[in-house]
Amino acid sequence: MRPLTGVDTEDGMACLDMVVAEIEGAQFLEAEVRAVLTDCARRCTPDVAFRVLLRAIRCAPDASLSSEQYTRLQAIGSALRYGEFLVDFVRYLVEEH
Repeated sequence: MRPLTGVDTEDGMACLDMVVAEIEGAQFLEAEVRAVLTDCARRCTPDVAFRVLLRAIRCAPDASLSSEQYTRLQAIGSALRYGEFLVDFVRYLVEEH
């Protein structure tokens, strides 16, 4: 597999810190999963890492999101210019208090 070059390496770079913070904050994911996602965000693109994070959240058996976490995920999705339904994919995991 070739390393990413040019524009592909810039996808979501302005969101890198926010994506990494959300990965690290997803304590219901195994440490190894969080480490791989963080590596992906830094070595591939934050866009790819964020998309995989959303999938990992949905697949995690103990996943739950606070409304604040979900709001941050929406903000990242908006900054990455995602459509309204990509982040909404995990909305059902938001804890209702």
